[in-house]
Amino acid sequence: MRKSIAITVLLVILIDLAFCRNSTPLNATDGVDVQIYPSTASQHEVHISINKTDPSNIIVSANTSLNQGLYYTTDGGNSWNGSDFMPNNSDAFCDPSTGFDAAGRGYVTTLKYSTENGYWVQFTDDEGLNWSNPISGISLQSINGPQDKEMMTCVDELSTSAYVNNFYCAWTDFSTTGFPIRINRSTNGGTSFSSSLVLSNHWGQGANVQTGPNGEVYVSWADYTNGSIPAQNIGFSRSTDGGISYSSSLAFGYLGVRTTNYENSLFGNTRVNDFPSMAIDKSCSTTRGRVYIAYPEFASVGSSQSVIRIRYSDDGGNTWSSPQTINIQSGRQNWFPWVAVDDLTGVVCVVYYSMDQSSGASTNTYLAYSLDGTSWDNIKVSDQSHIHGAIPGYARGYAGDYIGLCAYNGAAYAAWSDNRNNLWKVYVSKVVFNSATLLSSQDNLEVNGNLTIATQKNYQASNNIRVANTLPVSINSSGVVKMVAGQSVLLHDGFSALAGSSVIVSASNVNACTTPGVIPYSKSSSQNENSVVQTTADEGKVQIYPCPADDEITVRMRIASERDVQLSMFTIEGTLVGKYEPQLSFGNELIWHIGLQKIAPGTYYIRSVYNQNVSTCAFVKE
Repeated sequence: MRKSIAITVLLVILIDLAFCRNSTPLNATDGVDVQIYPSTASQHEVHISINKTDPSNIIVSANTSLNQGLYYTTDGGNSWNGSDFMPNNSDAFCDPSTGFDAAGRGYVTTLKYSTENGYWVQFTDDEGLNWSNPISGISLQSINGPQDKEMMTCVDELSTSAYVNNFYCAWTDFSTTGFPIRINRSTNGGTSFSSSLVLSNHWGQGANVQTGPNGEVYVSWADYTNGSIPAQNIGFSRSTDGGISYSSSLAFGYLGVRTTNYENSLFGNTRVNDFPSMAIDKSCSTTRGRVYIAYPEFASVGSSQSVIRIRYSDDGGNTWSSPQTINIQSGRQNWFPWVAVDDLTGVVCVVYYSMDQSSGASTNTYLAYSLDGTSWDNIKVSDQSHIHGAIPGYARGYAGDYIGLCAYNGAAYAAWSDNRNNLWKVYVSKVVFNSATLLSSQDNLEVNGNLTIATQKNYQASNNIRVANTLPVSINSSGVVKMVAGQSVLLHDGFSALAGSSVIVSASNVNACTTPGVIPYSKSSSQNENSVVQTTADEGKVQIYPCPADDEITVRMRIASERDVQLSMFTIEGTLVGKYEPQLSFGNELIWHIGLQKIAPGTYYIRSVYNQNVSTCAFVKE
């Protein structure tokens, strides 16, 4: 049952919500490793995605010794369910890929086993509990022959995109001379698919697909330009029309680390690829739209040390920054990078394996992270090292071909496989960042996940913010939370705030990634009470004009009844200047004309109380 919290109106304060990048250093706190599905089967080559309509919901898929596994959590990674088999799909083979769309539908792909001529897609509409039957992703094509390394985007999951919920998947076509990269799409939730387009005219592999903040589609891959290993270039393609057409190029050259297709003594006698990983910054930060590509390469010509490097483009892939080495300095060998950007904070993260001892194959999993894409720190996320080596019973040197990462809502989830207990299993570790700014470039924002907020957090969404819909969110006595939404902010049961904390809520006509400037509603919490506060963008909103004013101002307010309204004017020091007296008539709009001839120049406030919601607006008397 919901309870309305007692509201104490403090001194009327105009709060300027700058929404700039956090000025304090970016810090990361690593959680414990969670083995997501204990069983007797081996698990490896993991892919992970987070549901941005409910960040407590995450899905993982991995190759297993039985089939292909599919696992999910609905409590932010504390507990997991699933199976080492794909649901409803005995024909699943390998190369897992996962994603969510803007409606919260989850997707997983796998290569077909029986024919090896395409990929399957399955989806869930209940956060992973139930899954559809497999749908052929290339059913409209006549491709006969092996396809490899299919990788879908996280779908176009921005509700503000013109191509919202478009599904894109790219792969290598080994049935066609030259082994080109192909891509196709679905515009109806993965129920049918277009014919494919060819993006490269020579061998490309390890395709990675992502979408931008305006619906752009980007594809990157390792390009074996001269037809042999290692890779010589990063291939890159872009679409600005929802995947109807693409323009392709070679983004930049690099020193690929794939010197053999089998055992490589540099990496514990395992095979290692030189595939890139890509992520797009969809946050409301100054780097919105930035394209990041992380990749492994040899440190220099003639070197045998593999390092993790990253480059970015701020013009859609036309030009690229200089490479930065981001792995730990003690990393003798570093490989399998995967990059992700938090859509709310702009924090960019890269997970990777590292042999962090001077000799031997002892390996840990690390996360590099940055707030601006130029200054990087690292944190070890694996609680226990493992001795890296080939997984028995698989192709020569096989130990998985990538590891996984997703980031959202101020946290990153690193996913990898290791054999610390003599069996290769998937582990997930949650890393929490102290970044204070959480602006959603989507219409709606969910704030959940056993959060305890001790410092300042800012949230913004174009339409709605919902807090603690599934998991508790607590504000301690020193915490300050500011929320701005275009339509409503709803604090469900499970939201609590200790005495001394401050929760500032506003319904304001904001668009994605805009700065509202003024928060007209504030409240302080009483101790340990649950709360429900809901405001709307139109009803109860106060408008004041002109500003600045000279002789008179007009206050307008949309209401259901004047009897439910209290309007007062205060000085900046909080001294009452005047009150509006309700009239006997009813109407949908209140108009209050205030003469200013007898008051001194300065800043004044209009305070309104409407349906137990309190707001303030400022104006200036010249």
